[in-house]
Amino acid sequence: MSGVDLTAVKELLGHKTLTMTLRYSHLAPGHKVKAVELFDSEVNESELYKNYTISNESNETPSRKSL
Repeated sequence: MSGVDLTAVKELLGHKTLTMTLRYSHLAPGHKVKAVELFDSEVNESELYKNYTISNESNETPSRKSL
């Protein structure tokens, strides 16, 4: 697999169903690991952004009014 989605492979091979494409795709275990790592990095990145935003909002100093 080189990053091509299975729907495109299905259409190119002329399979009527995705099940037929999956039957012949023989995904290597490494692809599952890569998918989990990608998913994990997306989740961690989103959590980091959420925590950063909350942290900055709570650390903001109130503005002073001019006298």
